Amino acid sequence: MLDKLKGIFEAQKQMNVLKRELEKMTVEFESRDGKVKVSMSGTQKVTGLEISEDLLAPGKKNILEKTVMDSVNEAAEKVQRAASEKLRANMGDLKLPGM
Repeated sequence: MLDKLKGIFEAQKQMNVLKRELEKMTVEFESRDGKVKVSMSGTQKVTGLEISEDLLAPGKKNILEKTVMDSVNEAAEKVQRAASEKLRANMGDLKLPGM
């Protein structure tokens, strides 16, 4: 029983370390055409957004909306992949009883 509690406590400590690392991490994604750039924290908060002037022109609303949406989604996927890698790296050698 004590070993299980120690394992759970150690896992909790590792998760807190991982959370702090993710809060410090920033990923960037640029659309294929380079007209939208998104910066996102490891906790999936958008921290920066750059939009090319030509996408702000009248008649380009649909293109702008789709490009921003796609860029934000791609940045979020990039964060998720990076977080998953960090989780595997930090938790890989942790032996939790019963798991």
